[in-house]
Amino acid sequence: MKIKIIDSPASGIWARDCELISLINDKTSGFILKYHKESNDTYWNLISEIRPAYKVVGEEFFRVGYLRNLPREGSFFEVLDSPWIKELGEFGNRMPVDCKHYVLQFYDETVEIIASKFIFEPLKGECSVFS
Repeated sequence: MKIKIIDSPASGIWARDCELISLINDKTSGFILKYHKESNDTYWNLISEIRPAYKVVGEEFFRVGYLRNLPREGSFFEVLDSPWIKELGEFGNRMPVDCKHYVLQFYDETVEIIASKFIFEPLKGECSVFS
């Protein structure tokens, strides 16, 4: 298992750079995280329509298991050869093939999500896609 830093202008540059404002998980609008990136004082939406699984852990408890190996720099990561995806794979063909495991560190929470892609949308300006 390897952990890859997500290189995007929407990602924080350290673990507590981004503060989660809200998390919406709705069948119509999808999975939407709204957050503030402190290092450049910008606000972002992170949107994913396909998200078979997610979990949110408080800041005090997130560094367990494979999360102990997260890099100190960056705040958004992809977990390659994910043990969580392998575990969920036991459910057969319910999991879309193109899903990946992401870890998103915010100031007080860590969000893990299995998703096919994210759209990072600044509250002002253009959006960028990471998949």
